[in-house]
Amino acid sequence: MLTSRLRALLLPLALISGAASSHAQARPIVLVYHQVGAGSGASLGIAPQALRQRVETLRRLGYRFVTSSEAARAAPQEKVAVIQFDDGFESVYRLAFPVLRDLGVPGTAYVIWSRLDQPGSLSRAQVRELRAAGWEIGTHSHRHAALADLAPAGLRRELSVPDGEAARCVAYPLNRHDARVRRAAMAQGLSCGVAGGPPALGRPDPLALPAPAITPWDDTLLPLRARWGLDARAPLLLAGVTEPVLDTLLDQGAGEAPAVEPPLTWNPAHYELLGNGLISVAWRGERETRLAWREGRWSLNAAARRGVGHLDGAYTGGSVAFNVAPITLAAGWDGSGPLLGGAVSLGGYGEVWGRASRLGGAWTWGAGATLIPADYVQLSAAHGASGTQLGLRAALPWQDGEGRPLRLGGGYRWGEGAGPFAELEYRVGSYSLTAEVSGAGRFGVKFTSVW
Repeated sequence: MLTSRLRALLLPLALISGAASSHAQARPIVLVYHQVGAGSGASLGIAPQALRQRVETLRRLGYRFVTSSEAARAAPQEKVAVIQFDDGFESVYRLAFPVLRDLGVPGTAYVIWSRLDQPGSLSRAQVRELRAAGWEIGTHSHRHAALADLAPAGLRRELSVPDGEAARCVAYPLNRHDARVRRAAMAQGLSCGVAGGPPALGRPDPLALPAPAITPWDDTLLPLRARWGLDARAPLLLAGVTEPVLDTLLDQGAGEAPAVEPPLTWNPAHYELLGNGLISVAWRGERETRLAWREGRWSLNAAARRGVGHLDGAYTGGSVAFNVAPITLAAGWDGSGPLLGGAVSLGGYGEVWGRASRLGGAWTWGAGATLIPADYVQLSAAHGASGTQLGLRAALPWQDGEGRPLRLGGGYRWGEGAGPFAELEYRVGSYSLTAEVSGAGRFGVKFTSVW
């Protein structure tokens, strides 16, 4: 018989893993590049001849090439492909435009408006010529900000399109977005967005189209990527799905570990601050894994803890949540029984959330809040039976055009792991690595991937 902890993961993780190995064709397929003629593979660059080969490969597979907004409106059975260029480099006009014009393929260029007419970037005259040739010009924000880290005023500023320009779609810088960002995009008149990441299980959200990351081996692997929708996160997704399940099976073989509280800051109604998905693994005296996957108004959430305290306690829980703005409600199962959760958005400034589950035959609860009162500043609080935590995180004003990748944080915990703590986080695109040191004498690291 399966343990209750294993059952807690089966529903959400089976659905999540199905996305990584779906037999359905990935439609639409979006190929995202930056520079042309400089670098290749994981550097997000492509040579003109490789671009030609990839277009011809997809055509042989029956794909029709369209722009981003056309892909967002395409019928589910259509096999459409998008050639997308982010950042607005001048090499797109000089090297990619002639190749695609010769092939009769429209491209979509997402420009950073503050960089137009700068050395190495597209000029306004070149943008007009691309539009006249059937290309779509979208927005990549005003300054290439990390949109999910901005307060409402910052979102309006970054998503606005300059006078005299027009855009239907946004490519979210660094693949970072959430429900607040998607609503702000709609409020600015944008009807589609590209979010990166593996394909959706069902019909893609027009405001968060998947765009699997390119690889250095796409000249060979592109037919497989087109069929299965795999991207560079596929190994991470597979590991994130199977690791908690294997842990639970090993626990079963070694005897049940004592059940403990859910992770203090885990929100089973995770939606308001979620993009299309998230994987995180943390080690700080225990091991903690979290998974989230969004499909339209639905989200799937799972969390697991192992090696908690001197008794080596364990927790496994999973939930399904549904959003009817501004409220998200969740229900699921954990190692001790039913799991309930809920969250309320705070007008674009974050959310408050709560959960209830059974532990030791009695109901226990937890609650918390995440606030974004100003651009690149985040306040958090969480409280449960195991303790209380207050935290503050802020991004340093360094590499502003790359979303301020260096962040400092800290706070205080009462109860489990009591004492002050400090964090240092560094981001590379949609991946981040966080180191933590606490007054309780613990050192921890956390790896996170979002899309």
